[in-house]
Amino acid sequence: MAKTIGLVNLHSEVSYKGLTENRPVASVSYLGRYGIIDFVLSNMSNSNLDAVGILIQSNPRSLFKHLGTGNEWNFNLKKGGISLLYNEQYANNLKYNHDINNLVENIAFIRDNAPDYVVIAPAHIITTMDYEEVVDAHIESGAEITVVYQHINNADESFIGSDYLRLNGNKVDEIKVNKGNKKERDISLETYVINASVLFELIDYATHLSSFYGLRDTLSYLADERTINAYEYKGYVRCIDSMEHYLEYSLEMLDLDVSTQVFKSNWPIYTRTNDTPPTKYKKHARVTKSFVANGAIIDGKVEGSIIGRGVEIGKGAVVKNSIIFSGSKIAEGAVLENVIVDKRVSVEKVTELTGTKTNPLYIKEGDVI
Repeated sequence: MAKTIGLVNLHSEVSYKGLTENRPVASVSYLGRYGIIDFVLSNMSNSNLDAVGILIQSNPRSLFKHLGTGNEWNFNLKKGGISLLYNEQYANNLKYNHDINNLVENIAFIRDNAPDYVVIAPAHIITTMDYEEVVDAHIESGAEITVVYQHINNADESFIGSDYLRLNGNKVDEIKVNKGNKKERDISLETYVINASVLFELIDYATHLSSFYGLRDTLSYLADERTINAYEYKGYVRCIDSMEHYLEYSLEMLDLDVSTQVFKSNWPIYTRTNDTPPTKYKKHARVTKSFVANGAIIDGKVEGSIIGRGVEIGKGAVVKNSIIFSGSKIAEGAVLENVIVDKRVSVEKVTELTGTKTNPLYIKEGDVI
């Protein structure tokens, strides 16, 4: 494959209420032991992209902690590894804090790696995409820009606010925002393959077009002026763009038919490991259809839930359709349903906590309830 580098684009308007108040979407816990960013990084690693830059929008501290040296994602450190690209100048200026300005500030990353092609993908859209196949199709098409999309039949419920494509064969005629007024759409997965020389042109063009324009805006503006190729991806896709979808798509991973679409023997999902003891199931533990991470101590009933590292579930407690982050303690006799409990929470006094599937109750990090 021609020399290709990756950019993980964290510039988006996606947030999960309190979960992303002090951390980016990328470092939010997923399935008790992963970060959301692990999936796109694993795709880039499995696709043999040696150099990867992460375009950080805000709140970088937890991301720095999660990524560490980047060794866990199996990149070739001699050829590039992971680089964290942050634009401090505009970090607190919402309108100017977009991916184009981040690329302007960190343009040396691209120049120093001297790629032929650049793959750009978000963290909040989870796939198991093989970027080598996309790059090969891009080269074969002779295009300068390729947008990856998926045809979906529930665009009135998912990908609201994402882009959709009006296609003429494999060419993009128009890029518009999905407002949820139609079920069937060809939805952009915000994943692009761009010739490196053309990316430099787009960055320069965008800065002169509008100081507030990011990459999505620029491609939408140019869709009827420049030939943009479309590549259809037919594999697993979930857009985690809200707290509701975060709960829904996390818990659906407890279904073996769903999880096996993501966790495949030939497509490992890498993450930073922790040295923790095995899970301990005590006398009154009853666990069904749940994911329980290492170091947890269970002495209650856990049903259809995700339990993080070091969580303690007391005797007679019931946790149903919920996500409990690492280090939290659920007291004896407590009942939780449709609840998302952040790190190091102690549920002690208010022991009946209930949300709904569409509006889960969120308990913020470190609180005593």
